[in-house]
Amino acid sequence: MDDFGGAAMTMPVYERLQPLLGGLSDQVRDARAVLGFDGTVDVICHPVEARHGPRENYEAFRSMASFGGRVVDADGKSAIVELVEQQRKIGGNGPIMAGALASAGLAVDYIGTLGDGKPDPVYDEFATRIGVHCLAAPAVTHALEFPNGKLMLAELSSYQAMDAATLREQVGAEAMRGMFEPARLVGLLNWSCLPGFASMLHWLLEEVLPGLEPRPNRVIFFDLADPSMRSDDDLKVVLEAISRFTAHGRVVLGMNLNETQQVAKVLGLKAPDDDPASLLAALQEIRESLEIELTLGHATSFAACAGEGVGETIEGPYT
Repeated sequence: MDDFGGAAMTMPVYERLQPLLGGLSDQVRDARAVLGFDGTVDVICHPVEARHGPRENYEAFRSMASFGGRVVDADGKSAIVELVEQQRKIGGNGPIMAGALASAGLAVDYIGTLGDGKPDPVYDEFATRIGVHCLAAPAVTHALEFPNGKLMLAELSSYQAMDAATLREQVGAEAMRGMFEPARLVGLLNWSCLPGFASMLHWLLEEVLPGLEPRPNRVIFFDLADPSMRSDDDLKVVLEAISRFTAHGRVVLGMNLNETQQVAKVLGLKAPDDDPASLLAALQEIRESLEIELTLGHATSFAACAGEGVGETIEGPYT
């Protein structure tokens, strides 16, 4: 982290990263990653406030507040809002991260809800670049886009199929070890939307990881997504499981500001405010409480990273 400097540096983030990433290109080409376990089809839509004619002759809602006003006005009555599809694409924390890693040159295996037996058509191109293991149909998210935000309406019933029993039956411990053994990076993502996530972690800890050769540089990255969807007790269970992965690799937990606040709360720590120093202090306390190697956190316009005895904040590109 010392190579990055502190937040006071004025050089744009991408200019500072470019020489560092260039020096890592050879390592990236030889690296492998395995990720799971979510996967959605994202349907990007404009919600229509007023239609003036056929096809594109409409006016979309200009803000989430105006859309919310339409909903509130219909309270006790009924309303219909037309959605105009703009794009249909892959979605979910895991597939988006996997696609980015593959674009950077890593060999990637992805396990999750990409299709029932074979990839959903939206994942056809994805499957040409990534080794896919399709365990269930994708979830579907209708993302209502506004100039000042996005409202995601998610139908997540297919996620009910993702649990330890599904991994055991459709992948198996031996095949899972075959993917994990050469992996420099393991990404376990979107706990909040996957009810069976904790059971999958316990299966990995008990039946898969003990059979791997020790690999000191293996990174195990966790992304919780939005913990507000789950109870505090559920969050405590998954945090305890995450801490146990330190026996098998370098554990990294990534969170946004809201997630950092919720994790701090259930661990009995001071929740951070919306400023770099406060976020960094909370990340350091969370890292120490869980006894993991690294915690990452980001707000809207800045990010922070805490390791053993070191910590950095950085202003990010903000639009």
